Amino acid sequence: MKTRRILTGIMAALLLALGAAALTDTAQAQAPTATPRPLLSVPPLPMTILGQAAAAPDGFSLVARIGTYESLPAPITSGRYLLKIAPPNSAFVNEQISLFLEGVEANERILYTPGVTQFQFNLTFPQIPEATLTPTPVPVLPAIYAGNIVVAGFAVTPDMVVVARIGPTFQTAPAAILPDGSGDFVGLVLAPTDESLIGQPVEFFLNGVPSTPPAHGVFEPGSTQNVSLVFQNVLPTPSPTPIATDTPVPPTATPVPPTATPVPPTETPVPPTATSTPIPTATPVPPTATPVPPTATPVPPTATPVPPTPVPPTREPVVAATPESEDGGGACSAARAPTPGEAAGNLLMLIAPLVMLGGAKYAHSRRRSRR
Repeated sequence: MKTRRILTGIMAALLLALGAAALTDTAQAQAPTATPRPLLSVPPLPMTILGQAAAAPDGFSLVARIGTYESLPAPITSGRYLLKIAPPNSAFVNEQISLFLEGVEANERILYTPGVTQFQFNLTFPQIPEATLTPTPVPVLPAIYAGNIVVAGFAVTPDMVVVARIGPTFQTAPAAILPDGSGDFVGLVLAPTDESLIGQPVEFFLNGVPSTPPAHGVFEPGSTQNVSLVFQNVLPTPSPTPIATDTPVPPTATPVPPTATPVPPTETPVPPTATSTPIPTATPVPPTATPVPPTATPVPPTATPVPPTPVPPTREPVVAATPESEDGGGACSAARAPTPGEAAGNLLMLIAPLVMLGGAKYAHSRRRSRR
């Protein structure tokens, strides 16, 4: 019984394995097969070739071409070249490389192999292109002249001007005439930049007058020549006339009439005129004081003792000062006598304390009698 179960399990496992394998084969049969494509976007390693370019002049350029690709130009130096070929993608691998020298294709070709350096790959060409030569201007060397000057009628002075001309356009700077009276000159330099003046006649002039004969040979660049010059009808160089200097005349002082300065008028103060009308003097009228007798008010006796009433201090009568009269001429003024009203007021002030003291005593005696 147990053995049967084991066999049954093994059979089930085998069936499951066979089913899974069948499903896998079916899926593989239905899935399309992918075709590998080259990765064109990744550039391959460059290839380098170098060698000799037969009969190729220096300065020419060599380029490589593979279909639509063209390399950077490589210059020819001492008949040799070094060329680097780096196409953009692997589509150019194992393609033929054509080499061109200034548009002329070389007889040799080579296959493009990435990462390879080909040494001694010498090139030959069916023909060498002609080089376009740029003419280089040759500088014109100067010519130097020296010699002797003879002037008919008078001696040569250092202040004379001797120059040389070539054609109508070129003239030298003046030469130096020696001051020893010999008439010798040195340092006449002809240095034109125009090549067309080479071989043209050289003429000499002294103070603007041509020599006799005017021409002495032709312009030869780089030469040094010695000539003897004869001049006629040359006027001596006029000596500079000193300019007369005016003697300064001191200026004459011209009398200037004095100018009257206007003086503003000064105002003279006029003293005020005294008025003959006398100013009236106001006489003060003192008020009349009406005497009022004090009224004694009976005070009922109180058991509480009354403290004594303080007596006010006696006031002195105030005497008003009489205004001084200006007519007295500075005399001392006398005291004015009090009016009747003022006298009555002063008397009342003296009697009032006595009346109050008497009233107090009377009230005290009444209180004692009632007890």
